[in-house]
Amino acid sequence: MTSPTLLGSPIYDQLVDEHGDVPGEVRTLAEVTRREAERLLTWDLSASGADHRE
Repeated sequence: MTSPTLLGSPIYDQLVDEHGDVPGEVRTLAEVTRREAERLLTWDLSASGADHRE
């Protein structure tokens, strides 16, 4: 008996053809969002270019 993963997934392939690669787009958007959140939540004041010495 052949493993279904070796044959591909005709149903998944058909859905990708009809609707695009939604899981791939979600992964990409999640990575962009993660990077943006990391940038915004960085507390390293030296990265802002401001001089915060007292």
